[in-house]
Amino acid sequence: MPANQFNLSAPDYLILIVEDLDRALGFYVDVLGLRLGHRSGDYVQLDTGTTRLALYTRSAMAKTLGMALDPPVSNAPGFEVGFKVSDVDAAFTELIARGAQPVMPPTDRFWGQRTAYLRDPDGHLIELAQDLGRL
Repeated sequence: MPANQFNLSAPDYLILIVEDLDRALGFYVDVLGLRLGHRSGDYVQLDTGTTRLALYTRSAMAKTLGMALDPPVSNAPGFEVGFKVSDVDAAFTELIARGAQPVMPPTDRFWGQRTAYLRDPDGHLIELAQDLGRL
């Protein structure tokens, strides 16, 4: 059955599995500057507009799934969370000053963006992207 019969379109939410909810929440609120939407036990939802970003503890997700979950390893990321910014150099510099771990400094890309990469405390990749237009 084709996916469109299920009415799949834009993602409603993205949940990051984290080890320490308070540490992760501190990063996303205090370092990245996102706003807390609500918190309930081992779950936090951030106020990120149409596609919501949430955090859920690894132990709670393991219980939900009924199986142990290994933490991700830094050299094998499974995905990235991308944020558009108006000035990737300024954003990267500011977020590093606030405590974000740098991965790749701002770099012009052939597809017409300038991007930079950071890591959150659990090793998830965070991409900052600035549209440059045609190169």
